[in-house]
Amino acid sequence: MAEEAPLPSRRPTPAVPEAGLSHVRVLELAGGVGIAWAAKLFADLGADVIRVEDGNDAVRSRPHDVHRWLNSNKRSVWSLSNELIGGADMVIHDRRDLPDLRQQNSQLVVLAFTHFGLTGPYAHYDAAEINVIHASSWGNLSPGGATDPDLPPLKAPGHHANINVASVAAIVALAATERAAVSGQGEHIDFAAVAAAAKMTEVAPATVSFLGVEASRLGTRTVVPWRIFQCTDGLLQLICPEQSQWEAFVELMGSPEWASLEVFATGPDRTQNADVLNMYLAEWFADQQADEIYHASQAARIAVTPVNTMAQLETNEHFAERGFFATTPDGLKLPGPGFQIDQPWWHLAAEAPDAGAHDGEGWRHRTGGADHGEAAAATRGRRPLEGVRVCDFTWIWAGPFCTQILAHLGADVIKLESPDHLCMFRRLPLNPPDSPPPAHDTSGLFQLYNSDKRSVGIDLSHPDAAEVVARLVAISDVAVDNFGVGVMDRLGFGAEQLRAINPDIVIASLSGYGSTGPCAEYAAYGPAGGAFAGLYASNGYEDGSALETGVAVGDPCTGITAAWAVVASLSARRHSGIAATIDVAMTEAVAATVGEGWMQYVTDGRSPARIGNHDPIWSPHNCYPAQGDDEWVAIACTDERMWQSLCTVVDPGLATRPEFAGAADRKRHETELDAAISAWTQTRDRWQITDELQAVGVTAFPSLAAHELWTGDPHFEARGMLERPHHPLTGDRVVPGVPWRLRDGPNGLRRPAPLLGQHTVEVMTDVLGYAPDAVGDLITRGVVQEPATAHTD
Repeated sequence: MAEEAPLPSRRPTPAVPEAGLSHVRVLELAGGVGIAWAAKLFADLGADVIRVEDGNDAVRSRPHDVHRWLNSNKRSVWSLSNELIGGADMVIHDRRDLPDLRQQNSQLVVLAFTHFGLTGPYAHYDAAEINVIHASSWGNLSPGGATDPDLPPLKAPGHHANINVASVAAIVALAATERAAVSGQGEHIDFAAVAAAAKMTEVAPATVSFLGVEASRLGTRTVVPWRIFQCTDGLLQLICPEQSQWEAFVELMGSPEWASLEVFATGPDRTQNADVLNMYLAEWFADQQADEIYHASQAARIAVTPVNTMAQLETNEHFAERGFFATTPDGLKLPGPGFQIDQPWWHLAAEAPDAGAHDGEGWRHRTGGADHGEAAAATRGRRPLEGVRVCDFTWIWAGPFCTQILAHLGADVIKLESPDHLCMFRRLPLNPPDSPPPAHDTSGLFQLYNSDKRSVGIDLSHPDAAEVVARLVAISDVAVDNFGVGVMDRLGFGAEQLRAINPDIVIASLSGYGSTGPCAEYAAYGPAGGAFAGLYASNGYEDGSALETGVAVGDPCTGITAAWAVVASLSARRHSGIAATIDVAMTEAVAATVGEGWMQYVTDGRSPARIGNHDPIWSPHNCYPAQGDDEWVAIACTDERMWQSLCTVVDPGLATRPEFAGAADRKRHETELDAAISAWTQTRDRWQITDELQAVGVTAFPSLAAHELWTGDPHFEARGMLERPHHPLTGDRVVPGVPWRLRDGPNGLRRPAPLLGQHTVEVMTDVLGYAPDAVGDLITRGVVQEPATAHTD
């Protein structure tokens, strides 16, 4: 590696000097979209991010100047140097064979963000985004409610899976960097994108592990109506999970005669007769104006959402009032962050640099570090967020997914649960058939997203609950909620009240549309995020209709975004003393990740077309039929070498056909190329195809079904993703583990999801300092509650 002489540093000036993450220094070893996105998260909050572009960069080759979105706020150099390594806090890369850089900097945190991770049976496999999404079972679950088994499982547009899981990787890396700043000990993080994507697959792991039933994209949805409908001037998504919502929508439609038919009377009736119901609804929507129905439905508390195109996003009134879009100094309009914060830390301070534009500038030397004494030594070998306490008001999915990430990182997450207003995930019937009552403690869906937490049963509406909450808030670092806008204020625990109790607490509120703006109080379930943010409009098969991604990506994307904002705010608080208040809107969290589609719109003036499993420039790139019923394999050639290697296995004659001579030729003749490859794949087992192509360096991997992952996948088993924490009521069932492995810290789950109120007495006495008799009195008066059954950890 070349040596550089230290020269004065020029870097983008943060919005406020020494604010946000301006104290963090990151090296990004240029590679794929995932690590570019992870590094961008740091850069946009003021971190000094230097991109090392040594010939492995796939981002600059993406069409529509995607690099201008992913590389804003960064510096760029051509080569890695000892000086750069020695001055960095963190290195982010996606390479499988990088030497251990911590030998040159013991405090360095190295994030190895690879598709399958650095260990396990599949660690040596090459992969692209299409393989990540299909290997995680996410692809096999998409599109939800599919009716044609001859159509392949569907990849989400762009690099949506890698971008979301790269955000999780960034959270882990920043948390580890915080630990390193205090302890003086760095960390190496082995992060598997496939594992993180699999952890986002909604109900699928619980369906397999707790019910013994396969999760599939095929068949009728459990909630009906739930579908995208065409109006006269656009698309709308309708979801009615509650009977009252269906009845309100019937009234909004003018109570047509067909809606009173007995076959549509109840939820199960509507599910059983979904085809007929959707036909009637499609006829009704076809005569309506989308914007009018959207606002009228929301006024009646019905979850109707526009399926926006990129052009509609640009002119959206709600986004405009919240100031979602931002502009780089060279005039490029880009999606903003997935969160708003009451500090001016996020800023587009510099446009994307040319490759190597900052060669010769050197690196700022450290101005000083922590005193790594005895207290610091005590933090070594611990989980990165050990010592952080989280007051958790969350329920359902988005909020619990946020706090679960914090819990996996070592935070003490104390979940406040009201027995009279149980989390929907506790109430949904995903209980093992042989499980004992109470059912709210045996739901597999709740167990998926609440491991590693403690539970306090508390009636938040009780007048005496305020004192209990205040005691917890006073000694907490973070408070997180995802109730509807205004609910926390009505309970007496709004941001102002929490701040009055503890001026140093980081506060994060998650909601569908955010706490401000004309749509702030609109209803939004998880699928609404992908609809509103422009993802679903470009998701689907060529020449087909807009489809959902199978996983209600709005929920996990919002939870991930909130977790990132929380960890970044904790880092900023340590450095500046400022405790932030965070407002996370699901619509913005998803919209922040669709920059590839946005860049096509601003470059070409057109919203992205639906292209199925294809890629804008790479071909072949598809999910191909293999031997067997509903068996598929995802194959991608991302460079000329892979194409030539594929030909040697599939058919050497393909390499000599003029219509396949170059990348542009193969893209123009993609239909013929897909047919030729399909003729070969459909006569072979998908694992045989994978082994043959991987042996010559071609990215290939089966589109796995959920049961294949969660009933004993050897790679997931080897990487600790098939955890079996003992639950006192449901036993040792598989739940998703932790998708990263620390080299110098503990790994794996610490505890199963809690019973309702399992830790009430423990927290009240050991954490909040109540005397045992005082706790007994609060239990007697119904302020707090113990579990209905004997509890264990």
